[in-house]
Amino acid sequence: MRSRGKGGAGGEHEIIIKRRSKKGHEDEHGGAWKVAFADFTLAMMALFMVLWIIQPQMEMSNPSYGEMESNPLVDGGAGIFDGTSTSPLELDGMPIRPAPSEPERQRDERSSDAGETPADGTRRYASSAELQALAALMQEVAGQVDALANLEVNVVPQGLRILIKDDQQRFMFQRGSAVLNPHFARLLGVLAGVLSKVENKLIISGHTDATPYRLQSGYNNWNLSGDRALRARNVLVDAGLPGGSVLQVTAQADVMPLRPDAPEDGANRRVEILLLTDSAEALYKELFGDSYGKVRFSESGARYSGEGQKGI
Repeated sequence: MRSRGKGGAGGEHEIIIKRRSKKGHEDEHGGAWKVAFADFTLAMMALFMVLWIIQPQMEMSNPSYGEMESNPLVDGGAGIFDGTSTSPLELDGMPIRPAPSEPERQRDERSSDAGETPADGTRRYASSAELQALAALMQEVAGQVDALANLEVNVVPQGLRILIKDDQQRFMFQRGSAVLNPHFARLLGVLAGVLSKVENKLIISGHTDATPYRLQSGYNNWNLSGDRALRARNVLVDAGLPGGSVLQVTAQADVMPLRPDAPEDGANRRVEILLLTDSAEALYKELFGDSYGKVRFSESGARYSGEGQKGI
């Protein structure tokens, strides 16, 4: 566009105005960055998918995976084997657990394989999921004999804790004796049918309330709880439980009440069956077996007997 104007000296000059078209922001930068960003997003998504897929395999291959699950020395309170004990051995808050031997590891691997079943139909239970399934089976057979109120089954760090107890209408034993109620004999019978297919070892303990026993001189709650535990063991064996499945029959009297605030309450009267994991069984054998080093004394003097040696 041109315009004419007068100059200061009487001359004329031309004023030229140029008009330029405005360019858009997109025209200046282009759309290539969008393609690059889409490629980057796709690559990150592929990376996350790969990490998500391989994560379970990494956990299963980790030697420490599931270590605490089978630890026989974790939370509790009163005893190592009753499911209520705290760990007596700790280092900086971490419980000490003896490493399983090679035969035990191989046995655990075989038992964890659902496709392998021994010819006699028995199996060993190790993981929490397997013990939960066994507990559900025991509840089922207890329901078949109308004894759900008399059975309590819990998974504990040491294995499976099975409580057989009185209800408001029925006592397991006649008061002050080891005479077993027929209803509880039937319950023990169906439990024996389940436990006879289990390779894990058992500990059976008898418990009373704190009411003193006065009928016979010298016979007290210790004798009574022991007789009741032994009676329960015999009924189980008569019903088909292999005798070698029971590692120990023990009397607890009233020292392990379920209700410490009410020691004379009848809820404390019970028989407990503890089904041991391999780790708890190994610990039991270390405590009561003859596999650790010791010093033996004789007329000829003291002699050290190392691990695995009998000494004299």
